[in-house]
Amino acid sequence: MESVLVNGVRLAYERVGSGTPVVLIGGTGMPPAVWEFCGMRAALTAAGYEVITFASHGVAPSDAPPPPYRIEGMSSDVAALIETVVNQPCSVVGYSLGGFITEALSRIRPDLVSRAVLLASAGPLTSTLRATLETEAALLAAFGHLPDAFTRFETLRTSLPPRVLRDDQEQVALWWRLVGAQASCWLSPDGERGQSTAAFAWAHDELRMHRLREITQPVLVAAFEHDLYFPPWAGRVAAELLPAARFVEVLEAAHGGLMTHPQACISEVLTFLTGS
Repeated sequence: MESVLVNGVRLAYERVGSGTPVVLIGGTGMPPAVWEFCGMRAALTAAGYEVITFASHGVAPSDAPPPPYRIEGMSSDVAALIETVVNQPCSVVGYSLGGFITEALSRIRPDLVSRAVLLASAGPLTSTLRATLETEAALLAAFGHLPDAFTRFETLRTSLPPRVLRDDQEQVALWWRLVGAQASCWLSPDGERGQSTAAFAWAHDELRMHRLREITQPVLVAAFEHDLYFPPWAGRVAAELLPAARFVEVLEAAHGGLMTHPQACISEVLTFLTGS
């Protein structure tokens, strides 16, 4: 991967393909290789897009500045990355925490975002997400980091749909091994703490939903049927506030639908980006 220094933070990035640029922004602790593993990057390049992926703050091999982080600050750094690497408006696809960044970027720098996809990330603060974020905050205050057992279990519990968690023992065991490797994606504990504090402040911002009205670009709000953090009803609320939004629901998927139901995600994103 190449790297670029933006606002004092070095971000590692990769660009592949040629054509209209698309920037992919991953979720909490998510290495950019996930976009390759799920097939999104290959599908976009095959469709004639140039794809830019990067490791967000704290995710190796990018820098992990001291926390706290703010979503607005992270979006400003993505804006600088776009200006430096692409230097033209892009379509932006954000998943989970990456959707928070995409939402802020679309509002703060509309000149850089032509279309936006909010994947498993849009809507008001739900009681389940509030409980999760407050538990993370308490653990960070007590230990200075999130215990591996907690993050591993919480990722497993929320990524797979209920039927799989209940009945598909082989897939659950596979995911348990996969999420066990997630801790190695952090450059240092600063990145984990920083992203967690950014998500907490963003989700608890009482004006956040009101500001959706300021985003005038075409936006795809994609929700997963069994997402405990951003369920379909929450995505519909966000889509109703956005001036030019389209809402879709990916059936049978939970919060990890990007990996468990990649073809449905890819199909919806490509349809939206082509304006179909």
